[in-house]
This record gives sequence, C-alpha cells and structure tokens, in this order.
Amino acid sequence: MQKSDTYLAEACYPLDEIQRDVLSYLYLPLIGNEAYSLYQFLSAEARRMQRVHREVLMTRITNSLNLSIDHLEDASKMLAGIGLLKIYKKSATHYLFVLKAPLSLKKFFHNALLVSLLKHTIGKEELALTESYFRITVEDKKAYEEENVSFNDIFSVDLKAVRPLKTKGHMASLQEGIVNFDYDLTLFYETLKEDSLPMHQIRNQEGLIKQMGILYNLDAITLASLVRDSMQNGSFQPALFKETCHKAYYKDHKASLNEVYHRTPEKEKSIFETNDPLSQHLAYLESVSPYELLKSKQGGAEPVLHDLEICENLMMNLHLSPGVVNVLIEYVLTKNNNHLAANYCETIAAAWARKKIKTARAAYEETIAFNEKHSPKNRRPVDRSKTSPAPLRVEPTNNQVNTGDIDLGSLMDNIK
Repeated sequence: MQKSDTYLAEACYPLDEIQRDVLSYLYLPLIGNEAYSLYQFLSAEARRMQRVHREVLMTRITNSLNLSIDHLEDASKMLAGIGLLKIYKKSATHYLFVLKAPLSLKKFFHNALLVSLLKHTIGKEELALTESYFRITVEDKKAYEEENVSFNDIFSVDLKAVRPLKTKGHMASLQEGIVNFDYDLTLFYETLKEDSLPMHQIRNQEGLIKQMGILYNLDAITLASLVRDSMQNGSFQPALFKETCHKAYYKDHKASLNEVYHRTPEKEKSIFETNDPLSQHLAYLESVSPYELLKSKQGGAEPVLHDLEICENLMMNLHLSPGVVNVLIEYVLTKNNNHLAANYCETIAAAWARKKIKTARAAYEETIAFNEKHSPKNRRPVDRSKTSPAPLRVEPTNNQVNTGDIDLGSLMDNIK
C-alpha cells in the first residue's frame, strides 16, 4: 500500500446506535484506537461517496488520521481480520474498502474467543460493567393485559395500488461482519475417527472448537483429547469443553513460569535499623516470592494466571527483584480496588526500573515520594541526599506484628 494509491469506500448498511456502542465498548479494546478511528473515518467516507462517487488518494486517510502508510495498512488488515472490513484490490494501485457491521450483542457474547480476549484486555470487573451497560430495564407485565392486534386488523394489501404494503425491489439489508477462524481440523477429526463419539454434536460446535484452539494455541491432537474429556453421558458439553481448555492452558502456562516463584537473594535485601512494624513488613516482603504473596492475599487460594504473568513479566523484562515486585503488588492492590491491572503495574515498574530501584525499602520510599507529590496531605518528606537514608518511623508498638496480615496501605496511613 502506497500514499499514491487510490481508494473507494462502501458500507453495506448504516450503523444504528447499538452497533456504534458495540464498536466502542466491545471492539475498540480489541483493535485499538488506530483501527477504530479508521473504521469511523471510512464509514463517513462511505456516506460521502454515495453522493460523490470518486476515487481519492490514500493521503486523505493518512493526513486526516495522522497515520503513516504502514500504520494505515496494519489498521486495515486488523479490521479485515476481525470481520469489520473487506478489502478489494483492482490493478496495483486502487483499493475498495467495504465496511461490515459489527456482530450483534448476542453473537458477540456467544463468541468465546472474542469474549475471552476482551476479558483478558479490560479485566473481569470492566467486562461485567460493560455487559451491564447493554442490559435494559423492562416493566413487569403481570399487572397488564395485552391488547391482541393482528396484521389484518390494521393493514390491507392491495396489489393494484400505487404503493402496496409489501414493496418489491432493491432493499438495503444488514450484513454482519463474519470473523473467519483459520484452523485446520483435519488431524482433529482423524484423531477422533476411532472413538465412539457423537460426531454430529461435535461438528455442530466446530466454530467453538476452532475458537478454543486459536485462543489457547492448542494443537489438533490436544483439542481432540480435550473434546474426549468434555463428554458427559455420551453427549458433548460445550461449557465443560471451554472450562477444560482453560484449565489445560492455565496448567501449561503456569508450569512455564519461573521468576515469580523466586525470593529476594540475601545480598539484595534491605538493611533495617529498627524493628518497627514497617521494617518488619518490608522484611517480610523480601522473604516471600510474588507467588507466595499473592497466594496469601487470596487466603491460600491459587493465584490466577493473569496476576502471575504480570509479575513474571516485570521480573523478566524489567529485572525487578522479588521484594520490589511485592511492594508494587501491595501498592497497586491498595490504589486500584484490589485489582492488579497490567498497564498500571507496567507504568510504575518501568519508572522504578529507570530509577534503579533495587530493594523493597527503596520501592516503598518511592511510593511515599509519589504520594507526597500528588496528594495535598502533609506527609514527612523523604531526604534522598544522604547515601544511607534515615529509617522510616511509624507509631511504636509493644506487640510483635504478624507481617503477613498487614499491607502497605495501612502502614502508609500511619507514617509520621
């Protein structure tokens, strides 16, 4: 694709209000701002070209959206991949962009692949909030009596009239974009051919099977094995199949994690001059791994893979120590309603990595300095001019503190 190329834009059907909301709330998090903006721009172009059918240069798009030609090509392919755009090419320099309507609410939320990706992108809480946005409140009809009105009561059909009720001719029709899943199931069916399974049920769920294979990167033989595990009373259970695929993915990927199980080495631990609750808790954060900390936060339940992968990424890519990651975990959970958001964690972790934060104590002091800068409360300033910072002090106590039962949020509130 070149800036000197030309294009035309068409839309199969104008979008209604619900479809625009579907694009904004369900597709935008998946495709990103550039692809979303391109769809909106091409939609406006399609309306314009219904009146002025004339080829225009690609620079019209790149200049309007402030995109490079490479980003424009990537965005158009992303829209095509998710079923919102058909791209046709005539000769080597002319394109036809045909916009497709987004999936209906029902079809989108019944698409296991798209819903799983959306949940992974925006989080479980935001997904639940988004789903609630599309729900409508209806009146309880028990106190009402329905008026039965038939078609014949209101309308009559006169085919001899100039404008009969039923009109023949070209009518615009809604054409939803279809997400094509390119997954070869030949080996999958070959693996199952000797099994006494209800193949008609399995073929009816072929779309779901392909979605799970793509979503969890499962090979055909593994998919066949998971289908066998999803049989109950001789019948294939789609809900059980989705759960079985998720568990298989979780098990495999959890086993591939490494750094998240490590504790802070002795040479990287902080040196404390007092034994106050804060020092005890920071020492505790340097004595456990991020995995152990997350497990304790959940009352002994296994941490979810999403949280473990965030910690693994911070330790592998930004080279943060386990103690520093543990401080980050507690800080983010305190500030973000007990939700470990990947973008939030990565933003803070990248700043700490640039500042070469190596110990839990240094990470804690950085959170205090940040809060002092962005909060009207008068907190004690942190003196960074000394090579050996003075110990942080909290209210003295005569009782030994169970360091696993407190967190930075409560300690930060007690700083003098």
